[in-house]
Amino acid sequence: MKELRSSLLELQTLDDEIEKATANLAEFEPRLATLDEPLRALEQEIETARTRLAEMRQNVRRLEQAAEQKRDRLRAFEARMERVRNIREESAARAELDLIRRATEADETEALELMEQATRTDLKLDDLGRQLETKRADITPKREALLSERQQAEESLTVLRDRRKTQATRLDQQALRLYERVRSGRTRTAVAPLTNEGACGNCYNILPIQQQAEIRREDRLVRCEQCGVILYPAEGAAT
Repeated sequence: MKELRSSLLELQTLDDEIEKATANLAEFEPRLATLDEPLRALEQEIETARTRLAEMRQNVRRLEQAAEQKRDRLRAFEARMERVRNIREESAARAELDLIRRATEADETEALELMEQATRTDLKLDDLGRQLETKRADITPKREALLSERQQAEESLTVLRDRRKTQATRLDQQALRLYERVRSGRTRTAVAPLTNEGACGNCYNILPIQQQAEIRREDRLVRCEQCGVILYPAEGAAT
């Protein structure tokens, strides 16, 4: 029974180490995300600027096409001016010409303004690209070091799980099932000592004298009636 108790304690130690290793491994993803955040922010800004630049260039083409169409209308109206027959027709034609001319100038002005904005955005994209390369050069070695550290953590966890599997196969299967049932409950502790005062080493509930004696004899696995952990006599406890 002492050998079984020792094996269960070793299994519990391995399970505790596995839990810590698993928690440690889970921390790498947020650490990597935090490290990559400046890159993602710059990449998003670049993507937004590229989209905006494409929209501006498309609008410039649209305005230029609209202005060209209006210039065609201007030429047509100017040709009609040569065929007007009276002052009223001439006045109406001139009014139409003025409207078309102002509309054409408005399209041309807006197109020029958009072209200037596009130029500034293009320059900004160049600057953002340089910032991205600088930031990537700074982050890459840190990221590689973190990935290497994560790989080591994964390998350590694999070793622990292999050790745990080997340890579990050595145990009496009934005892193993009891251990795993206890550990999957409210407490992560499955095996705890019975103190010299007769209390459970996990919840510190005082056990009945008869049960204390049974635990100290180690004839079988006995659980705390309060928290359910498997109890064993503490080292140096009176038998």
